Amino acid sequence: MSGKDVLSTLWNATDRLTPQARGQAKIVVNSVAAPFLGSINGAGSAGQVSITFDDGPEPTVTPQLLELLRERGVKLTFFVLLTQCRRYPELLQAIVADGHEIALHGVDHRRITELPYGLAVDYLAGAKRELEELTGQRIDLYRPPFGSQSLSSWSAVRKAGMQVVAWSCDGADWVDRDVDSVVTDSMARLSSGGILLLHERLEPDPKRDAPKTSFDRVDMTFRLLDQVSAKGWTPTTVGNMVAESGARRTMWFRP
Repeated sequence: MSGKDVLSTLWNATDRLTPQARGQAKIVVNSVAAPFLGSINGAGSAGQVSITFDDGPEPTVTPQLLELLRERGVKLTFFVLLTQCRRYPELLQAIVADGHEIALHGVDHRRITELPYGLAVDYLAGAKRELEELTGQRIDLYRPPFGSQSLSSWSAVRKAGMQVVAWSCDGADWVDRDVDSVVTDSMARLSSGGILLLHERLEPDPKRDAPKTSFDRVDMTFRLLDQVSAKGWTPTTVGNMVAESGARRTMWFRP
């Protein structure tokens, strides 16, 4: 049995433990394996956070969001879909022109855990290459749709020349409710050095429709930036935060 198979067996075995024992077992597994097989879910920073956006660009939200970030002097990380970039190349160029970090979320929103290893490598390498051509930048970071990841798909990302970025907290902006609730929930979960998952839009699951939300995502971001500032934190890109204070990693595997 390979080293990866052993780790996979140990990781899956934690599902048969009590919640308390599972938490303790995952701490042990993380401490041993995360430096080698972990995904980025934060940084060691004492005063920075990364607010990240998935599934864009989007013609209604993106221009307003960029205007807000420009006014606030904030640079963030956008995990884009190539289907959206092909449809709205001018929006992708606007994100690049404003100096934000571009990272890959996929050609589309498929789970690459459903692809054989070789096909996953080809899919990711091709997507990375196309996004680099569109942006004129090197693309180093990838976030799997739905956070879906296996040891095989993690290895495919690394083979394609990228690192996996997960998140330390989910703003759950895919649940329809008022803006204050989204902001309150996000801030309750976010801590210094953390990575917050948000969306410019909600891409449909290939197997079902996307959730529907009605709140204003630009207003959500405006209020979040105010709350982050009140905490004394500086919002920045994932790449910048990791470069300045080192990556935190976790063993991130889910269906």
